Amino acid sequence: MAIVTGDRYLESLVKFVEKQAGPLIEGSVVLKLNPVGLHYVQSRLEALHELESLLAGAPVDYLRAYISDLGDHRALEQLRRILRLLTSLKVVSVLPPSVRDPTRLSLLPFGRLRVLELRGCDLSTSAARGLLELRHTLEKIICHNSTDALRHLFASRIVAIKDSPQWKRLSFVSCACNGLLLMDESLQLLPAVETLDLSRNKFSKVDNLRKCTKLKHLDLGFNHLRTISSFSEL
Repeated sequence: MAIVTGDRYLESLVKFVEKQAGPLIEGSVVLKLNPVGLHYVQSRLEALHELESLLAGAPVDYLRAYISDLGDHRALEQLRRILRLLTSLKVVSVLPPSVRDPTRLSLLPFGRLRVLELRGCDLSTSAARGLLELRHTLEKIICHNSTDALRHLFASRIVAIKDSPQWKRLSFVSCACNGLLLMDESLQLLPAVETLDLSRNKFSKVDNLRKCTKLKHLDLGFNHLRTISSFSEL
């Protein structure tokens, strides 16, 4: 899809999703969005939901007259239905590789994701809406250049990590290239992880892997580790 914004982005997305609905739902084609575009789509879907709630008892034609600024009503409904069924999603910034897009992410339209890839996003300035709700379905996550701390990805900011729910289906985690300093306690929320890629960060110590009891593959290359004594906890 061409990089556009606003209504043009939404129109392009609607056409693409309608054309590729089958492969997208099957997972043979993966939807790729940028943070700004995703934010716009979510804002339109939220506006649609609010209007539907306010005018639930109104005639259909009356409702459609009030959402002319949202584009085609049926097209938006169809888009919403398909997004709910997707199992894979990529959100990739269009900014230069060294820059993170500060646009707040909302993953609320996607309730069945098993695979999520985030590149050049910003999960630390503001939490991604709907991300923690995906812990019931998510099996694989790739998060590159998108967070300052692992806990911003795996844990709530208002609940202690020890009281946070676990990601019981998440078996593949790649958090390379984030400049991370600590292997923090949120790693204890990953009991099912088998592959853990934490390469190309700034770790000086291996920590908090005791509860990763199914771990088979661990990549800590290109960090600042000076000793392997901490590997004894594995």
